[in-house]
Amino acid sequence: MPPTGGGYHPREAEGRRDANGNASGPIPLARATPPGPHVMTAINLDVTASGRRGGGMTRPRAWHRACRALTTSAIAAAFAFAVALPGSVGAQAQGGVPAPAVLPRFTNSKASLAPGATMVITWRNLPRPSGSDMAALYPVGATIDEFITWVYLATCRQGLAVPGINWATASCTVHVPDPSLAGNYEWRLLRTLAFHQRHEMYRFPAFTVTAAVKANGKPYDTAVTTKSAAVVGGDLLHVAWKDVADPTIGDWIGVFEADDDSNLLPLAAQPTSCNLDVPRALEAGTCPLGIPFDAVPGTYEVRLFTIIDGLDHVLATSEPVEVGAPPPDATPPRPMVTFRATPTPIAPPEPPAAP
Repeated sequence: MPPTGGGYHPREAEGRRDANGNASGPIPLARATPPGPHVMTAINLDVTASGRRGGGMTRPRAWHRACRALTTSAIAAAFAFAVALPGSVGAQAQGGVPAPAVLPRFTNSKASLAPGATMVITWRNLPRPSGSDMAALYPVGATIDEFITWVYLATCRQGLAVPGINWATASCTVHVPDPSLAGNYEWRLLRTLAFHQRHEMYRFPAFTVTAAVKANGKPYDTAVTTKSAAVVGGDLLHVAWKDVADPTIGDWIGVFEADDDSNLLPLAAQPTSCNLDVPRALEAGTCPLGIPFDAVPGTYEVRLFTIIDGLDHVLATSEPVEVGAPPPDATPPRPMVTFRATPTPIAPPEPPAAP
């Protein structure tokens, strides 16, 4: 009896054979095909060696045998490639022992150098290098925002990043700026991650920057001092500085609260040339700083700044200065810098011509 539903079960088809023992009916692919005009047509796989129906032993088609041979060869080739590929599972597992991981290495060409000297930093096996990777110079122990100078690893210079260039193993020749103070420094590798924020990834070995030497062979001793240790609002605070190894026209002095490390809000500031109109690079000098009449009483200090790669860096800090309130009957002094702007007169419009 044929099965219900218009299809055949393979086990039922095995019993349908002719007098020679060969299968006399097709073997369908579907177990049950719904009746109707869309009945699935069974694919006949019963092909004899002579190509005729009935009589003789059955065997698969030639393309079936070829597919099985190709599949077996592909699996064997893929396994051999995986074993030979460096870093693959096959290469890592030989005798059950994983291959050792290749760790990145960072080296310096010098352990000690003077300000303004150059050195070579080298990195090897850097994982997933990027064209925006950069090396920044820091004093040892500084925070990520207190860098002195920097270069891109892809180009060994400042400027635009080059996303298409990324070196897993390379080196750069870098320099320590002249005004850098004596002490311990280090280069750090920074990378841009989420939200365009730079994060520290690795550190090069620390090195020592020696004190700069004058022409007479003596080292520079950069310092800033004040003539008075206490002033009141409205007074002039006389400031002196000396031994700036590499002065620039952008050097300046400023009065800051002693506990404010941001260097962003000076109570008073002045270029070392003491003149905004005539900038000069001075190795030593003196300048008066006007303390605002309404300054908040407290403890302050004077800081000497220089500019390196467009950023302000502190060269020296004075002893604390106490700022007090002015007497009640004191009169605010006149400002040291007067307003020099001269308005340009605008000619009145001419009357319209008569028609």
